[in-house]
Amino acid sequence: MSERPAKVQPIAPAAGMRAVREALPLRTERLVLRTLAPSDIDAVRGYRNAPGQRRWTYSRDQTEAELMAWTAGGAPVFLRDGDAVQLGIEHEGRLIGDIMVRITSLAARQVELGWMVALEAQGKGFATEAAAAALELALAIGAHRVTAQLDDENVASRRVAERIGMSVEGRFVDDDINPATGTFGTSLFMALRRAEH
Repeated sequence: MSERPAKVQPIAPAAGMRAVREALPLRTERLVLRTLAPSDIDAVRGYRNAPGQRRWTYSRDQTEAELMAWTAGGAPVFLRDGDAVQLGIEHEGRLIGDIMVRITSLAARQVELGWMVALEAQGKGFATEAAAAALELALAIGAHRVTAQLDDENVASRRVAERIGMSVEGRFVDDDINPATGTFGTSLFMALRRAEH
């Protein structure tokens, strides 16, 4: 007679928030991951709205109000599905990008990562280093499965996801219209389960 699998317990919001608050600022070999602050708005505008960057995020340039909300700062809050923290990626005291850690399902213990690095900081391993640290943070929150959704043509982000242990779980052809290009895009869904880490 086989044993029944243990019942899945949801991520406890207080425990998840405590794990993030205790970890921040998160330091890696070359980077500091920290919550964004109002003083970061010009740097964030610079790399997020740079020509070509929005193509990979399936969104138009961010408005001033959106940038203000993005950089409002404050302690991470994980009370419901969709709640996220946006962490600034700092190198040698300069903000070079950000990484999102979003709860996609408290009940199913699912967390999504998303990253963006300034054009001039790309190709130096910063995104991989930040994503690896964010993956550890997602697991500390209690994630069973950590995901990333990418444009199929975003080879650099796919390599980042693969370097931190994710693999392709699905490829959806022409599944969305990219507002930055006005054309259909193909999405890759990548993931890593805790047992694979």
